[in-house]
Amino acid sequence: MVQQQGIVKGDVLQKIGSAGFIIGAILLVIFNLLLPRADDPSITQQVLQKLGGQEVLTQLCVLLTAVGLWVVMAGVAGVYRSISTGAGAAWTRLGFYGILVGTALFTISCALGMAEAGAAANWLAAPAIGQATAYSVAASLHAGALSVQTMSFIEYWLALAILGIGMVLSAVYPRWMGWVGIVLGIGTMAAVGIVMAFAGPGSATQVVSMVLSLLTCLYALVVGIWVARKAW
Repeated sequence: MVQQQGIVKGDVLQKIGSAGFIIGAILLVIFNLLLPRADDPSITQQVLQKLGGQEVLTQLCVLLTAVGLWVVMAGVAGVYRSISTGAGAAWTRLGFYGILVGTALFTISCALGMAEAGAAANWLAAPAIGQATAYSVAASLHAGALSVQTMSFIEYWLALAILGIGMVLSAVYPRWMGWVGIVLGIGTMAAVGIVMAFAGPGSATQVVSMVLSLLTCLYALVVGIWVARKAW
């Protein structure tokens, strides 16, 4: 059966997708801003002190960040379904599969982040004789979470750029919407993912990451509103 091209009024998946973009963007903005951060993310001890000192808030923010990403994934599924013919469909399919992989990587990173906050709190509360061991556990989890997070930034925003190409090549979405996705995807992948992969975390990269992540959330919100106006 050939899938309908475009966004159909009343389509359940498109309605869910539009809500996914909007709700996910709001969750991601709120809990990214609330997430405790060290002044210098390159100093592991400082990071662990910040996370461990606010264990519950950190774990809540990380958990709801993951939920936000899952909900946004529903929105991307709607984009994937809406472009079913031509070159745009091929690029959109690749972008959708990439978003699935990126979301899975971020989920693993969030799981490690929650464990890291708990381990950091244990380290701060450990007696002197056990502090070295407790710190080693927390530092190992931090290194693992950081590595997965770095790969997540590369994969997720590369997929966003590919999805943007599909939107540009289709007749379903405004071309500017696709180009914004391409620019955000390539820019974030290069300025955050690649830099973290080769230079490690730093204060400047942390600021750039926050700004570009918030811009991506704003983009998701705009796409969600645009789809909602057509689907509801």
